[in-house]
Amino acid sequence: MTKRRYNLAVIRYRGTLLLLNRLKKPYAGLWNGIGGKNEGDETAEMGMRREIFEETGLNQNQYTLYNTGWLDWHIDGEFIAGIDVFLAEIKESVQLPLYPVGTREGILQLFDEQWVLSEENYGIVADLKVILPEVLAKNVKRYYTDFHGEQLIAYEAFPIEEGN
Repeated sequence: MTKRRYNLAVIRYRGTLLLLNRLKKPYAGLWNGIGGKNEGDETAEMGMRREIFEETGLNQNQYTLYNTGWLDWHIDGEFIAGIDVFLAEIKESVQLPLYPVGTREGILQLFDEQWVLSEENYGIVADLKVILPEVLAKNVKRYYTDFHGEQLIAYEAFPIEEGN
């Protein structure tokens, strides 16, 4: 199994998505999922759970985590990084704080899923927006994205064969 350097989670709660408006590049000022870098010998799941806790304060017993594949991120055709992609579904019994909440990474806010998925919504990181329907359906895919600057110029999704 290939070890990827980064992770990204889409966090769902009662028909809403918890997103982060990033303070730093890449994609400063755009809404994105929660994620970061895997550290040391962390597995993809361990790294994702740590990032979710660090960025949201959610403990692993408050959500169910699904691995939904990975994204191969390119800029101008050059491979930049592999990103493990997850869906975290917060349990119905969990009471979240009032949002928005400012953090060291940016601003956390809950949004209605339909607002996030709207074609007229240009405030979502482009690769998150295109993979979101597959992730929310818990489809396990390998995604290919290619950017020119911060503009998405190519996207493909491939089913992952069992054992890959």
